[in-house]
Amino acid sequence: MSEIKAVVFDWAGTVVDFGCFAPVQAFVSAFAEHNVEVTSAEAREPMGRAKRDHIEDMLATPRIAKAWESVHGGPATQDDVEAIYNSYLPLNESCVGDFADLIPGAAETMEWLRARDIKIGSTTGYTRSIMSILAPLAAKQGFEPESLVCSDDGFEGRPSPLGMYQSMVNLGVYPPKCVVNVYD
Repeated sequence: MSEIKAVVFDWAGTVVDFGCFAPVQAFVSAFAEHNVEVTSAEAREPMGRAKRDHIEDMLATPRIAKAWESVHGGPATQDDVEAIYNSYLPLNESCVGDFADLIPGAAETMEWLRARDIKIGSTTGYTRSIMSILAPLAAKQGFEPESLVCSDDGFEGRPSPLGMYQSMVNLGVYPPKCVVNVYD
């Protein structure tokens, strides 16, 4: 383990909210506000992506694309993506605290890493506004990373490695082979 300098964790589904219920609930509700029914499974499919990208991915699936066209008379546009995103964000903000429990073993893992002077970072598909609610709740339970990179920090979301690179800069760790990335 002596070569490991940092571990960078994802949030929903990895450290908190086992099952990613908060974002799934918000996506299902946001699409419902636009009269398109989506399933939890469909909402889970692009999990981990920045939320606008996630919505675009959902709208690109054949079944949801067909449902959207049936209700709205044509394919979804970027304005539609933005409208769904604007519905999604307050829905996720309103429920994220309900799913803020750390996954069993997460707090102990953080203690173990800190005892070995291994830095802890995080990246997330969540926005800063969502994290302003979630991060303090997680900190009270023992997860308080030294770096937090959010999807609206100006970096391309997953699968791009830019959030990881920013975490490495924030943590002051190099080379990449000394950093472990953990996500569901």
